[in-house]
Formats: sequence, structure tokens, C-alpha cells
Amino acid sequence: MVKKGDTLIEVTIAIGIFSMIAIAVASVMSSGTAGSQLALETTLAREEIDAQAEALRFVHSAFISGRSSKANNKSNGDTSNPYQQLWKNITANAIEVEDVNGVTQFMPSTCDELYTKHEPTDEDGDIGDIFSQNAFFLNTKQLSNPSEAYVYANNDDDVSKFAPASTYPRLIFTNASNTDDSDETLIDTTVRDQIYRAEGIYVIAVKDANETKIVQNSAIPGSGDTTPTSAFYDFYIRTCWYGTDATRPSTISTVIRLYNPSINFNDQ
Repeated sequence: MVKKGDTLIEVTIAIGIFSMIAIAVASVMSSGTAGSQLALETTLAREEIDAQAEALRFVHSAFISGRSSKANNKSNGDTSNPYQQLWKNITANAIEVEDVNGVTQFMPSTCDELYTKHEPTDEDGDIGDIFSQNAFFLNTKQLSNPSEAYVYANNDDDVSKFAPASTYPRLIFTNASNTDDSDETLIDTTVRDQIYRAEGIYVIAVKDANETKIVQNSAIPGSGDTTPTSAFYDFYIRTCWYGTDATRPSTISTVIRLYNPSINFNDQ
């Protein structure tokens, strides 16, 4: 008995069906890989945000603890507590929320616009840039050194340390083990705790606009000058980056409120 083979039409149909199935499987696998990559990047971004938030809380708490100790309770001008100076550096450039566009909402059309100086407009989506918002970040390895811990976008020596994310939001220290970059400047272990670059992450300090509280003089309990100051500061921690094959930026942000430790609320 002679067996007939498959016709050309049958083979063509079979190949077509197989191709469609293969394309569908490849598409699902590609989407799954991209989703996993984005999930990993999001986790890493959140870790960087949490690190900045915890650093701010630590500086705030360390300043308060230092003020309450006998060694640092001699006068308001005592600078033996390095966290007092660091807190002053952090809050000195705090902005008022109505002064700059896009402080309370964060939906950039591109990440690059954040790092490009431009005049803010009233158009939806224009959130200004890191320079108009007095952006900064903290070197989490140098918190006891105010001159190294506070990295400010409007400081000529620090501006080059702010850059859009090349992969995901991160702080890159001058230590080759902390980055995949091949730049030879990262190999110098004598400066391993300094910041080489902050990619896609920064912080904005926004002060209480009312400024109705009174600074108390810790040298004379119960007394105070009549200097109005902000009762609290809101810190907006922002990240922006592009996921795998993404055309729109991925963003994560959070805000923490810290009350001014220079105010004795019990005497108000």
C-alpha cells in the first residue's frame, strides 16, 4: 500500500501555525523578562529612596540628641555636634512650595528635562529642574562630615555629580566594587567614601511657609528670641529612569516630614 506525503499546502499551513505559536511564546517570554527587570529596578530604586529617607531621619535625630546632651547644651551656637551643621546645610536652601512648579506633583515627560536648566512654565507637566528646586542628596557614608555629606545641585563643585540614570536610580561611590563603570577614577580607594555620581535620584527640601514659630534659646530655658522660623520641612525624594525598552520614564517618589528641632514646642 502506497502512503501519500503531505502536500505543499499542508506543510505551509503547519509552518505558519508553528511560526505564530513561536512568536507568541517569544513575546510572552520577552514581556516576562522586561517585567522582571522593571521589578528589580523598582526594588533597587526604592532601596535608594529608603536610604536617603533614613539618612535624613538619622541626621534629624542625631541633632536632637546632641542638643539635649550636656556637652552640646551650652548655647545655640555650639558647633561641636556635626549633625547640627549638617541639618543647617540641608535646611538652608529649602524652598517654599509656591515658588517652584511641580514640587507637589511629579510626572516628568522625560528624565533629561530634570537635569536641564530651563524657565518653568505654567504648562501641565512642566515640573522645573533640579536647579530651580535646589535639589540635593546625602552621602550616606559621610554623615558625620557636613562638608562631604551634603551634595548640592547649585554648588559648582557638586553639579557634575547629578546625572540622569544610565540604568536605574543609584548612588555611585568612588569604589570600583560598587559599580560596573570602568572609569579609572573609581579605582582610587583613598576616596572610596566620596560620591562619584548620583544617577536619577535627588531630594527637594520644602519649608513650612507660615514661619510663625519662635526659636528657643537653649542656654536660657523658657526664653527665646523673636526670630520666626519654619516649624517643619517636607523632603521630597525623587527618582526617574527608563526601564528596559521603555519610551516613557519610570518614576517613584516619596515625602517625609521632619519637625524643626530648633523649636521648643512645649513653650509655645
